[in-house]
Amino acid sequence: MNWEGQGVVEPCVDSLVAAARDHDEIIVVDNGSTDGSREALSLRTDIRLVGLSENTYIFGLNRGLDVARGHYVAFLNNDIVVEQDFVDRCIERFADGDDVFAVCPRILDAQGVDQGSRTAGTWRGGLIFYRSLPHSAAPTDCFFAVGGQSFFRKDMLHEIGSIDPLLWPMYHEDIELSYRAWKRGWRIRYAPDAVAHHKGMHSSKRAFSQAQLRSFVRQNEYLIVWKNITDTPLLVQHFALISFRMVVAALKRDSPTLIGFLRAFRRLPRALSRRRAARPHMRLSDHEVLRRISSIV
Repeated sequence: MNWEGQGVVEPCVDSLVAAARDHDEIIVVDNGSTDGSREALSLRTDIRLVGLSENTYIFGLNRGLDVARGHYVAFLNNDIVVEQDFVDRCIERFADGDDVFAVCPRILDAQGVDQGSRTAGTWRGGLIFYRSLPHSAAPTDCFFAVGGQSFFRKDMLHEIGSIDPLLWPMYHEDIELSYRAWKRGWRIRYAPDAVAHHKGMHSSKRAFSQAQLRSFVRQNEYLIVWKNITDTPLLVQHFALISFRMVVAALKRDSPTLIGFLRAFRRLPRALSRRRAARPHMRLSDHEVLRRISSIV
């Protein structure tokens, strides 16, 4: 996926070409770039370009999914460079079981430091959070597949609904998708030998202020719960703490938290509608999902 990626998208594509196998395809979804990167991509014969008229953020990946022909698909940002065996090492992990929904690679920053892509999940204060775990040389389960650097089974993505625009414009949409998969009884695996180098925040920091970005996080923390949590004790705790959180935010003049909650509240009917549609397909209780994702070590 590309938006205003001049200077980063070409190295990204070059690394993917080097990592791709003979039957692989590279699809670049361009979100209405105006910096010349889209024109440069259009001259390449080793990719398939899907051009959009406006910036749809990470949700543009769903347009790429619509035209993808492979059994597995990778959702990748434009500010990464993958190592040559990246594709092979990711695909290997799907052999760990028919219940493997996604594979998350090891992600390093520009200085070679782990970005903590191996994660566990937890329920705290009425919300779902993640914690980064140290790199493991052995494959393990993983709470969520990082949205801009992970592989997925395409048939499972179609079945589950892929990235949900309810969480527009960004943040935690990969956590929501992964939690949804866990409730189906599926798993996410960490591929320690599949390495992606990530610049990070190349697009979002130019499109939004820090306050706006934080409000998106707060918005989607609530929407994840309203859409997916069905265990009554957890919902009671969640709603009991909302007023307290809002009072604290007001006293601290924490406008991103207040704005994020209000934006989420306006989407509550849509969240509940999606919840009703998904509930017949849920195979695990929240208690069981949280037990599994919190016990990852």
